[in-house]
Order: sequence, then structure tokens, then C-alpha cells
Amino acid sequence: MNCLAVECDGRIAVVDCGILFPNEPIGVDVIAPDLSWLRERREQVGAVFLTHGHEDHIGALPFLLRDVPVPVYGTPFTLALLRPRLSEASVQADLRLVAPGDVRPAGGDSSPISARFLAVTHSIPDACGLALSTPQGTIVHTGDFKIDPTPVRGPGMDLAALEGLGREGVRLLLSDSTNAERAGVSLSEAQVGPALEEAFEGARGRVFVACFASNVHRIQGIVNAARAFGRRLAFLGRSMEANVEIALHLGYLEMPGWMPVSNAEARTLPPKELCVLTTGTQGEPRSALARLARGEHPDLEISPGDLVILSSRFIPGNEIAVGQVVNDLARRGAEVIYESLRPLHVSGHAQEAEQRRVISLARPAHFVPIHGEYRHLAKHAAHAAAEGVPGRTILTDGQVLELSDAGAEVLPERVPTGRVYTDRELLVGEDIGAMVVRDRRLLSDAGVCIAVLAVERATGAIVRGPELFARGVAAFEGNEEELRGEVLRALEELSPNARASVEEVQEAIRLAVRRYFRKITGRRPTVLPVVLEL
Repeated sequence: MNCLAVECDGRIAVVDCGILFPNEPIGVDVIAPDLSWLRERREQVGAVFLTHGHEDHIGALPFLLRDVPVPVYGTPFTLALLRPRLSEASVQADLRLVAPGDVRPAGGDSSPISARFLAVTHSIPDACGLALSTPQGTIVHTGDFKIDPTPVRGPGMDLAALEGLGREGVRLLLSDSTNAERAGVSLSEAQVGPALEEAFEGARGRVFVACFASNVHRIQGIVNAARAFGRRLAFLGRSMEANVEIALHLGYLEMPGWMPVSNAEARTLPPKELCVLTTGTQGEPRSALARLARGEHPDLEISPGDLVILSSRFIPGNEIAVGQVVNDLARRGAEVIYESLRPLHVSGHAQEAEQRRVISLARPAHFVPIHGEYRHLAKHAAHAAAEGVPGRTILTDGQVLELSDAGAEVLPERVPTGRVYTDRELLVGEDIGAMVVRDRRLLSDAGVCIAVLAVERATGAIVRGPELFARGVAAFEGNEEELRGEVLRALEELSPNARASVEEVQEAIRLAVRRYFRKITGRRPTVLPVVLEL
């Protein structure tokens, strides 16, 4: 979850503090990192340095800043995205604006750690890398980056600064590994614009475009394409509306005053005059696009002849959900196009050639790949080896790399790490608990069956039932009577004393139901027996 701590002479600098969104139905909205190690050392933490404003880099800051109230340094768009998240969690924070080239200490001026912000290119405005100055030399942290020779907006990646740091000496390079398995270089964001315009040119009805709400560069390309064909723009999704407003306010998005249109006005426009920008690129069930696909959106609906453009990559693990949305859109008569059909999306992460270029410019004495799964880290370490980096270490969560006069060494002691499972409304940092998550996972996997039985208090004789209700249980419908018979047989086998005990009756019902479903489906649903004494 992209949370790094750099500790030196009793002072700690934190780089990013993100969250993870679960890709399986475990009944939680957000997974945050276990920040107990930092909370226990709150007096030592000097600052948080932010590389950019994506949720997986800033989303857990409400959890941290409530207990560790330190200055947070970030660029304008990054802090603009952070402020509402802190407000939702009722957290006050000392947010300090920086620009590329600025140097800030982790604590007071006497702090042994300071950070210089370096401009990089990513799929969000104001992304930065960091050059951390320490007594053991310079640590360069790239943040998420790509080398885009023709960025839509901004200065692009400051390769000259990186080369200068390399000449001066970089002790350690921490570099984004997300696309380490992809050879060559990533496509420029500028290449998406012509593909969007080509798609718009062939559209005969309304055009719906789904993209990440934080990708302001992509949104600018959509605005340009819509303007070229005289289409007005409607925005669906809270995050899309909020981010567009922020980008316009900061001057990172340019849009003629005639283009924005309310959802009510959008319903009255001729199809050829409307473009709708929406969230929901990963098939999120509650997103605007998914609701449109199901015909459940309160403001707009998909009609035959509409064009839907998915200007995003299908994140691994989300293919089934996205495929369902695409199928639902097709059933409503829409044409759906996406990345595999034409270049409607480019990655915000560097590929092999770009990663190796950064390594060659920085010329680090030691290299640690960051960001990505283990196979990506391993591949990136191999790139560093090919560039002749003498020291390379792959770290996993909780491991500590110590830089000293003797060299770089992974310490045997680990920092405690883990996951805090929480619901969106619990941004206060409450852990709903591993047991609750386990139970929710079981419910999502095997379902739940409720059995209600009324018995006579004195004798335990059955007065009514069992009545059976199930949710998410395979093979329940059509087998209710057979299951009821299994439960009754289990109760008949109880002794008179056991039948007079509510606990014994409940356990007999639970075992009978689980045994039945295990026999016919191989799964054991959660069973909730309810025994009423009359």
C-alpha cells in the first residue's frame, strides 16, 4: 500500500500512505496498512512526503494523521485530492504546498533527512519523485512514473535533475516496477487523443466515455475530442464531478464555458450533441457506468446506437466484472470499444526501456524495486543487474534495509505490518477485525441459511417449522422439502432431555443443514438456527 519509512538518527520521514481496494467480495470497502509501528514512534516522525494523489498513495492518511499529526508536503493537485478525504474523517492536518525543485526537511531544519521534489510524468497531474538527503547519501524514490516525451500538460520528467544526482552520487534508488515485464517504452498520453477523435467521428448517437476520475490529462483529451465535434459534456459519478471541479479551479483542465451541461439538460439534447464522461472503468457495481448498463441510473439511460468508450486498462482481477458491464451495455444496443480494439488508453507506468534509462542516469550504488507484485520486483531487479548496479535487494512488507558505512544489509528484525480491514464510513481507522472479514468471506462464498423452529417450552415438542430461508446458497430452491425432512430426522434422533435444551436443538439443526449442503454441493453455508419457545 505504498507506505515507506526512512529512519535516521531518531527521525522518521514517511513517503506516501495509501489504501488498497479489495478485488474479492469480502464485505469491506477499504484495506489500509497497519500503521502501529509509526504510531508507537509518533514523536520521531518528522513529515509525510507525497509523490502524487492516487488513493493507493494518499488514502490511508486519515488513519495516520489522527494519531501522528505531522506536516504533509505535496503538490497542489495532490493536496486538493487529500483535503476532502481528511474532511470526511474529521481530521485536521498541516498541509504544505510544494513544487518541483523545492527542498523540505522531515521535521525542523536540523533534521538529518530532507526531501527534494522532482517532476515526473504519471497518469495524474503534479506527480513527483523524491531525492532524500541523508548522512548515508542520497536516496532517490521515483514515485509512480513514466517517461513521456510529449506530455499533455506540465514539464514532463526532469531527467536532467536525475542525471545530476547520478553524477553527485546516489546511494540507493527505489524505482516503480509496475510495468517491468513490458519491453520497450510506454505510449505517450498524446497518442490517445487521435484515437478518441477517430471514435467520436464515427459516432452517430451519444458518446459515453469511462476513465479514471484522477486522470485529468485523459479528461482533457476527451474534452478536446468532444469540442472538435460540437458535443457538450455531462459528468456522472461523484469522484468525476469533484475532480473535474478541482482541475478547472487549479487551471489544470481547459474547457469552454458552453460545454458543461447538467444531467437534466443532457436528457433533452439531440444524441449527436452529447458526450457523457463517467466513472466505472473497472466494473464497480455501484459506479455510474454499471448502473447505466443495468438501466438503474436515475438521470440517464443507454439507448441503441450509443457509443461507449472504455478509456482504461482492465486491472487484473477485474476482468469478469468489466466483462459483465460490457455485456449489459451490448444488450441495451450500445457499441462498446476499449483498449484492445484501438489505443484508447496508455499506461502511466514506465516499461523496461524507461526503467533502465532511469537506472543508468541515477547510477545508484544499491537498488530496491518498489510498487508491483513480486514478479515485477524480480524483473526490475534483473534490469538493474543488466545496467551494472552492484547492489540489489528485493524487499517484502516489513523488511528493513540498513544503509551504513559497511554497506547495505537486510536486518533480521522485521517491522510489524499487516492489513486493517475497514468500511468506507470507518475512515477513523477502526479495524473491523479479521474474524469479521473471515465471516464475510464465508458468507460471500457459501451463503447463509436461516432455520426457524417453534417448540413447546415444557416438552420441546415442535409446534411449527422448521421454516427455511436462504441467501446465496447453491441448490436451495427446489430442495426445501428434502432439507426440511433432514432437519426433522435430526431432531427426532435427539433424546427427550436434549430436545428440551434450546442449545442442543440449535446445534442439531445447524449440523443437519450443513451436512445436507455439503453432500449435494460440496460447500457448507453459514447456518443460523432460531428456536422460539412457546
